[in-house]
Amino acid sequence: MNMISQERFCTDERNKAGQGTLLFCQKGDNMLNLNYEPDVLVEDITTLSHDEWKLYRTLGIGGSDAAAVCGISPWKTARDLYEEKVHKKIREQNDDGWVAKEIGKRLEELVVQIFMKRTDTRPYAVRKMFRHPLYPFMISDFDFFVKLDEKIYLLECKTSFSYHHMNGWEGGNIPPHYVLQGIHYMSVANVDGIIFLCLHGNHEGSLIIRRLERDLAQEEELIRQESYFWNQCVALRKPPKYTEKADLMLKSIQGRYGVQENKQIVLPPSYAANMTSYLKLKKRKSELKRQMDQIDEQMKLAYAPIKEAMEGAEEAVLETGNIRYLAGYNRKVTTSINKDSLEVLQLMHPDIYREYAQTNTSQSFYIKEDKAS
Repeated sequence: MNMISQERFCTDERNKAGQGTLLFCQKGDNMLNLNYEPDVLVEDITTLSHDEWKLYRTLGIGGSDAAAVCGISPWKTARDLYEEKVHKKIREQNDDGWVAKEIGKRLEELVVQIFMKRTDTRPYAVRKMFRHPLYPFMISDFDFFVKLDEKIYLLECKTSFSYHHMNGWEGGNIPPHYVLQGIHYMSVANVDGIIFLCLHGNHEGSLIIRRLERDLAQEEELIRQESYFWNQCVALRKPPKYTEKADLMLKSIQGRYGVQENKQIVLPPSYAANMTSYLKLKKRKSELKRQMDQIDEQMKLAYAPIKEAMEGAEEAVLETGNIRYLAGYNRKVTTSINKDSLEVLQLMHPDIYREYAQTNTSQSFYIKEDKAS
């Protein structure tokens, strides 16, 4: 395998596409021709505006797109990705998401500094956008490179301050969507591996370091899937079918169409099975909810005597044999303005009301039998 050095990447000399051929191997027999260097698509991405950078991203599949191609992205469907590449419909993250994205960008240098201190290494940045010379639909730009044990690795910086988002890092693991991102990056750059750095706290010890070595069998499988997506979907203008989880699929559909008021269409009979299935499931859910309500009533009857026996105490203890029970109240303090006070605020201080009050319109989807028909 060619060793990718800082000097090699920083040279202005481009390598011509078609230098070698990648052969898909038989199972268990890696026959990849690794005698290639990535082409340079953009010499200096720091000169691009955000919109220009996004436009370049539509020219191929990037590392963060790999999970969407494979149907396991937490954020977008393969259909969303198709719309981005074909119709240039790039939706920015919602108001909550942009903050996390900006935090990650600003803390990138800090994450690398912690890594340097802990490993005594010298990572280096190459601010170019690269293209795979054998598979030109594969493009990437990278955070940093580092040399370890005479091998060249990519450094990918992440930040996560949500406990929920840390589940995928437990037990020495790497979240699956990041694994696919790493495989894509290693293929484009033709390097030995990738090191993920995830900062999840405000101290040096909160930096997670995970190393992923290059696996050529996994790489070939990802190239197959990305090749199919690009050549059979994007190139032929044939959108992929939805295979993702329901919530992500529904969010994608809502984002593509929205709701057009006062518009009605006639659906073909082929959708009758979906209607029937939905209504049957809705009826079953209602039955289960009634059972839950009954159980909830029985639970209240069970603890009512305990509340009475506590006589207003915040906590009670009961010990019987080797079992110790606790009963009590969890305190929760919230601040809000009730409807009556809001009306007074609107009347007495309309300027404040107009500045801070928000009016949102939402639609809830329904399916029902039309009794009038």
